[in-house]
Amino acid sequence: MMKRTAIGIAAACLAALAFTLAAAAQDDQAKIDHGKRLAESNCAICHAIYATGDSPLVIAPKFRDIAVSYDFADLEDAFNEGVATDHPAMPDWQMSPEQAEALAAYIMSLSFAGAKKSDLETAPQSGMGFP
Repeated sequence: MMKRTAIGIAAACLAALAFTLAAAAQDDQAKIDHGKRLAESNCAICHAIYATGDSPLVIAPKFRDIAVSYDFADLEDAFNEGVATDHPAMPDWQMSPEQAEALAAYIMSLSFAGAKKSDLETAPQSGMGFP
């Protein structure tokens, strides 16, 4: 009898954990979806904001490459503080904390498709030929 009760309690705990994880995943997906909408309306004119494609403005980094060059907290902090850039076309967008979190969540969701920073750097050419 005691064994059956322990199994029942364990099953109830696992069910509660699964429910909590599912709710958290839905919340995360809602943030990502919100960030995607923000990117589409504010960033897509210059940046490649999806898992594929080139940036309309050649010097604008692809979001998928940003995702592998930064971590979530640094990206969110940068958005909260205002992204500093030397490029005059980059607008000064004062995001709310919720917008900063959502946009950072969307960008980080693209990390599977981005090139690592080391892949973006080209190796120096020595100019020496080998037979």
